[in-house]
Order: sequence, then structure tokens, then C-alpha cells
Amino acid sequence: MPETIQIEKTLAEAVTKFVDSLHHIYSGIKVKPVSNYEDEDFTFEISIPKDLSIDEVLETSHKECIKVEDEYDLFILPKVIYKQ
Repeated sequence: MPETIQIEKTLAEAVTKFVDSLHHIYSGIKVKPVSNYEDEDFTFEISIPKDLSIDEVLETSHKECIKVEDEYDLFILPKVIYKQ
């Protein structure tokens, strides 16, 4: 398998693992990729219902990011907002 395809597959696995872990913890959230701010590999906007705390979800998101980052050697930046 060419190296580029393997890297893309690994990135897809990392993203899937991160998004799935958040959906497992918080039902009713929406996670979508957005443009990177600086040098991170991925930036995700996490839209949450008003009954959840942005600080709590952000802290959990950072913990899940660290797990995935350690396993896949990449950097993910979560941005948590309330649903419009």
C-alpha cells in the first residue's frame, strides 16, 4: 500500500475515533471540520445544545483529543459553541 494512502487511512481512523468518542459521551452534539487556525492537523467545531456547559464539553474534548493525539501523533483543536 503506498505511504500516502496509509497516512490518509490513519488520519481517517484518528478523526473517526475522536468524533465517535464525543458522540458516545454527549448525544445531540454536532461535530464538523473547520479551517485550521495555526499548525494543528485538524480543527473541529463542536455544536452543543444549550443545556450542556461549553466548559465541560471543551474539557472533555481536550481529554479525548489527547488520547487520539498520543495514539496517532497528530494535533487536534476543538472549538465548542452553542447551536444556533
